[in-house]
Amino acid sequence: MKLKKILLNNIGLKLLALFLAFVTWFYIGEASKAVSQKTVLQKIFTSAYYSSKKLYVKPIFVGSVPGGYEFVKRDVNVVPEFIVVLGPSNILSKKEFIYTKAIDLSKHTKSRTIDIELRSISPSIKLQKTNAQVYLPIKKLGKNTKE
Repeated sequence: MKLKKILLNNIGLKLLALFLAFVTWFYIGEASKAVSQKTVLQKIFTSAYYSSKKLYVKPIFVGSVPGGYEFVKRDVNVVPEFIVVLGPSNILSKKEFIYTKAIDLSKHTKSRTIDIELRSISPSIKLQKTNAQVYLPIKKLGKNTKE
């Protein structure tokens, strides 16, 4: 009986206190969003253990073009030229380049652009773009024009 009396007395004041608690909760939630627009992931990844770094894409060539053809290495073009990688600082601090998978030149007799996968830097680093386009300039010997 006493418990019922305690719960039912001043019900209006209790409802008003509950309403004010909700209003305060929403107000504080919106005010804290305005102060910091960073997401939880942004807060985690901007800590001292993580950093971002621009790594240049470097193609790896194996073999040589067939006889009668010349590979003009100075005219190689890579798109994208670089990628920005986010990951642990201790891994990225040692890296300058990200390499493509091996490109076998013995299979090519004319200039072309190929789509090639990038090698992983580390299992802990996920790449947003995992392919690059590499222009392979191949010239037939004895002619001054590219094919």
